[in-house]
This record gives sequence, structure tokens and C-alpha cells, in this order.
Amino acid sequence: MDRGKKEKLRGIGGSLSTRIFLIATTFLIIPLLILVGLLYIDDLRVKKQNNTFTLRVIMDQKVSLIEGIIDREMEVLSEVAYLLRKVPNPQEELGELARRDGVEALFHLKRLPSGQYVADMASKAQIKGGDFTGLIEEAKKGNVFIVDASVPVFYLTRYAPQRDEAWVTVLHLRHLSQNFPIEKNIISPASTSLIDQEGVVIASTDHALKGHRFVRPVGWEYTFKGQTYISNEKHVPHTNFFLLISAPEQVNFVDIPYFFLKILVALVLILLVGGGGAIFLTKKLGKPLRQLIQMMDHVAHGDLQKRYLPVPMGFEINDLGIIFNETVDSLNEHIEVAHKERLERETYEQELLIGEEVQASILPKELPKFPGVDMAARFIAAKEVGGDFYDFLPNGQLMLSIADTSGKGISACLYSLSVRSMLRSYGEIHEELDVIVRETNNLFCHDTGDTGVFVTAFIAFFDPKTKRLRYSNCGHFPALLQRADGTVETLTTPGMALGVMRFETVVTQEVQLNSGDVLLLYTDGVVEAHNEAMEMFGEERLLQSFQNHRTLPPQQIVDDLIEEVAYFAEGTSQHDDLTVVVLKIKEDV
Repeated sequence: MDRGKKEKLRGIGGSLSTRIFLIATTFLIIPLLILVGLLYIDDLRVKKQNNTFTLRVIMDQKVSLIEGIIDREMEVLSEVAYLLRKVPNPQEELGELARRDGVEALFHLKRLPSGQYVADMASKAQIKGGDFTGLIEEAKKGNVFIVDASVPVFYLTRYAPQRDEAWVTVLHLRHLSQNFPIEKNIISPASTSLIDQEGVVIASTDHALKGHRFVRPVGWEYTFKGQTYISNEKHVPHTNFFLLISAPEQVNFVDIPYFFLKILVALVLILLVGGGGAIFLTKKLGKPLRQLIQMMDHVAHGDLQKRYLPVPMGFEINDLGIIFNETVDSLNEHIEVAHKERLERETYEQELLIGEEVQASILPKELPKFPGVDMAARFIAAKEVGGDFYDFLPNGQLMLSIADTSGKGISACLYSLSVRSMLRSYGEIHEELDVIVRETNNLFCHDTGDTGVFVTAFIAFFDPKTKRLRYSNCGHFPALLQRADGTVETLTTPGMALGVMRFETVVTQEVQLNSGDVLLLYTDGVVEAHNEAMEMFGEERLLQSFQNHRTLPPQQIVDDLIEEVAYFAEGTSQHDDLTVVVLKIKEDV
């Protein structure tokens, strides 16, 4: 290559235009590519974590569904056993009792002297005399819900060892599988499969999987017909089968072609317009542009104190330099504001984390077992930490309470914790409800002072011997008592919220509870939940839901009520904590 061409290439390589182009490539395009890659990797990771969590949530819902079926059918068998002991010819009644949706048959097992358990009464003649000793062996292990893949049907066994007998309900497979469809708006496509202990798929929402044998345990991933699936496997308690929820691995992928097409277009525009324009303009602008580039380079390296100085013959470059100076000034202001906002956000997030920990510590880790009652409770926190809580204190009598503290944030949680601690302390040393409420309020008033904080609460004592409920309402919603015959009573007393002023006297009332009665306590997050039209759920809908579900177990009543509130809200953000407590008086044994 001759000397002239070398000098020409050297001139191009040393020109301001080339340097600007190289700086733009080094400090803009390459970091942009790295950022794109990091964003893609992070998006992929987050999406995979979300899908794994979703599968776990769906699994818990399906297992709870099966446990609910077991509980309901066990109650039915209990009632059947009791009823048929009272009739002179129970065999004639079996056929009528077995006529329920999803029920294949109903039969009774009796132990022979040989130790075998055979069907001595059955709703179907072909079952009578059959040997079902295997069901009793499984029931002794705790497995009361057994699937027979060869038929296929489910056997639900209620074994009474003290009487050497058992009642068995035979359920259609569809009775369970019809509740398996995956909510397609959550993760799609996905499937739920029921597999036995050998790994064979007995039933599945994906018909291609039926009859397929998995190597157990299935794990978090498996391959079927050359395709990889993410999965979650879990043994269903009290059964001899497992649930497997799975979805194609593609649900974790990001839409790559469109993602990178946009990046490619942006890079081409930067190269053609930015690079070519920079080379052309720098040849025309000269010194003022070089000075401006130097100032930009200082700013690009973090020196935000440098400023452009106008020069003669700068023309529009001087105007650009002035704008650059104003931009740097504005950037400094925004950095300062962003720094303050970051500190405030970190402080708020720390407070929210502490509030969530305090709120979790207020609620019982598990509900106590108490004679004479079945109880259930559920708390759903709003986005912002609030002050709802419920509590159970068994001490000869069952002390139960539900409360709602005014305000939000960590302070509301701390006040709730204070009231709960006081109620528990006085509940341990006093047996009189009015004394407990009065002493708690008067001590709590020292904490509230003139802050304006108050706590509404409904506090009661249940005596398991007399089945009487003593209660006092401190500015809270009345409790709803639904009698066994369906009538509903409201339980309340005159009274002011805790923490407003000292109490001299506390009004309490007493009510007699009977077997089958159901007591409902709730906070304002239930009745004040609203939809997009700002229509509130209200006490009328609450009462209707309570009446419709009174025959269900307490936990089912709680879950169904919360589900109805969520359905009514239509996805509207929850603005307040939602707390529900249900007590059901057991039948006399």
C-alpha cells in the first residue's frame, strides 16, 4: 500500500468523526447488547419461578379439594351408619341411600371369625359376599380413600374398630376427575393427572397421558413423547394415589424473535443515523463540537460538574451546549430526588416487612382443638399492612376474639399485638368477661393517649359443658348466629371501641348454643369489599352466603365466603384486611 493511502487511512482513523463513532459503539451499543442479554435471562428466570409457584398453588388447591370430598363423604357415612342402626331392615334402605350423584354403590363390611371382612349388606347384589379385607388393611394405615384402577372406582372406607365393622362408599372416577380442569387463564396449556403408587396414570385431563407409566418420583421435570414438561407431584393424604400437575416447558420461554427484532432495528438506526450523522456533522462543526464532546465525555464518566463554554462562531452548537448544561443541571436534580425517593422507598419496604412479620406473629399458628366445637378461621392481608387479628385461648373455657385496629402500617400492627397480649394476659387470670374487657381497655388507653387510635373487637367465652356463649361487642360488627333450623340471630351489645376512653362498666350478654348452631365473626374487609362499580359486598350478601353454606364444615364455610367476596370484587384491589372466623357446635355424642 502506497504512502498516500496510508496517510489517508491514518487521517480517517484519527478524525473526530471516527473517535465519536468508536465511543458511541463502545459506550452505547455494547452495553446495550449486554443489557438486552441480562434482561432476557432475568425475564426467563422470573417466568420459570412464577410458573413453578403457580403449579404449587394449583396442587394445594386440588389436594384440598380431594380432602374436602373425603371429609364430606366421611360425614355421610357417619350419618348412614347411625341411621341404619335405627331401622329394622337396613338392607332395604341401602339402595335408596346410594342414589347420589357420583356414587356407584354403598355396602357394609363385617368381620368373620377367620379375620376376613366381607360385605354382608350392599346396595348391589354382586358386591354382597365379596372379600374386602384389603380395604380394612389400608384403612388401618390411614388410607381411607383408595382407587381401584382396574374398575376404575374409588373406595371410601369408614372403619369402626370398636365394632369390627366398616361402611364403604364406591365412587365413580369421574366424581373426582370432573373437578380437575386447570384454570386456563392461570397457566396454559397444563394438565392434572392422577397416578397410582406404581406411577401409572389412572386419569388425566390430558387424555394422551392416560395409562402412561412414570418412573417415580416424577420430580420437577419429565419427558413424554420427546417433549419436556415442568411438573409438581404430591401424595394425597389418606389415599393410595398421587397428583401430578404439569405443563409444557415452552411456557417458561420468552418470545425471542420479536424481542430481538426490535433490538436489531434499534441497533441499525443507531449505526446508520447516529454514526453517519456524527461523522458528517463533526467535519462541519469543528472546535465547538469537539469541546461539547469533551464535556459529554466528562459527564459520561461521572463528572457532572463540567459545563460547556460558548465560543465564537459556535452558532447552533452554542445553543446545544446551553441545552446540555441545562440537561446536566436537571440530571443532578433528578439524581438527588431519586436518591431521596430510594431512601424513602427502602424505609417503607423495611417498615412493610416488619409489619408483615408482626402481623403474622399476631395470628395463631394453628387452631386449638377444643371439645364441643369445630372452628375455622382465615386471614387475607391487603396490599398495605393493617391491624386485623383473631385469637383463641383455651383455658377450661374457650376465649375467642376478633378485632380490627384503625389505621394502617406497622403502628396498627403493633397496637393489635398490644391488645391481643393484654386480652391473653387478663384471660389467663380472670374468668369474668367484663373484667377482662374493662382491664384491657383501661390499660390500652395508656398506649393510645391522644393518638386517636382505637380497636373494634368482639370478645366471647364459650363453655363446653353448658354450651353457653358470653360475649361483649366493643364497636365491632355484630356476630351472626345461625341456628340449626336456619334462623339467624345477631349478637351484639352496647359498647365503645377499645382505646377511646376508660370503661367503668362493660355490658355482656349470654346466649344458649345448641348442636348444629354456627357462629360467624368477620371484619369490615368482608362487607366493604367492592367491585369496579364501587358497589360494596354488603351485609345482605354476607347473610345470604352464610345461610346457603350453613350445613358445610366450618373451613368450607370460610373458604366459600372468601371465594364469593373475591368473585364479587372482579379483580378490584383489596383495600383492607379480610378476616373470617366460624365456630360450629358439634352434635352430642
